[in-house]
Amino acid sequence: MESYRYLLDIAIILLFTKAFGIFSKKLRMPSVVGALIAGIVLGPAVLNIVEPSNLISALSEIGVIVLMFSAGLETSITDLKKAGLKAFLIATLGVLVPLGVGYLIGMIYNVGPSAWIENLFIGVIFTATSVGITVETLKEMHCMSTESGNVILAAAVIDDVLGIICLTLVTALADSSVVISTVLLKILGFFVFSIVVGVAMHKVFKWWFSHDPNHGLQRYSIVSFAFALIMAYCAEEFFGVADITGSFVGGLIISGTAQCEYVTKRIGT
Repeated sequence: MESYRYLLDIAIILLFTKAFGIFSKKLRMPSVVGALIAGIVLGPAVLNIVEPSNLISALSEIGVIVLMFSAGLETSITDLKKAGLKAFLIATLGVLVPLGVGYLIGMIYNVGPSAWIENLFIGVIFTATSVGITVETLKEMHCMSTESGNVILAAAVIDDVLGIICLTLVTALADSSVVISTVLLKILGFFVFSIVVGVAMHKVFKWWFSHDPNHGLQRYSIVSFAFALIMAYCAEEFFGVADITGSFVGGLIISGTAQCEYVTKRIGT
């Protein structure tokens, strides 16, 4: 019977998340705040009802991938380009300020000849952000398609990439086996890969629409979601970029393909 405990755990997670989400909305806060509190209550910090497992971790990862894919579908590439400079400045400050503050806090408690690298690592930890929470909050507030929403979303994605670069730099300082140039080339390779795949998908969907005037909803939805999962896998496995970034880019590619308005609206339903 112990092997079926995951069924009960999933049910408990769903019920608590929904209940706390409703309560959070009553307090005029995003439901994602209630979901976070539900996780704390169910976890080892409070009640310890739900124990971490590989299955729950995998399901949560899929959930965030779906969320980021949905965000990509609702994001305009044109609007994202317009927010480029603002988003980059915000993301840069969002990395440098926590990095500096974390380093200074580390200096207060950790002093020594080699303490600077440890303090720098503390600063890098402070730079970590959750793109998923940002997206969920923007979606709930219906701000995904607004100018400020595009800037925030773009900044969150850029911040994620910059965080990887910072972590790589600090790790390279502590471990000579880590090659910085290789990691940077992988990140650059991911974006080149995304552009190439985007052009190919544009042609595929253009051909598909021209040969399928009835627009089979189920076929487009399945292919689009499978494409998001493949992009997430490639990002994490081959380029060292977060899988949620890959799924977000997958959504952007689908939303930017020819005659995609039909696809994005239908998939969203």
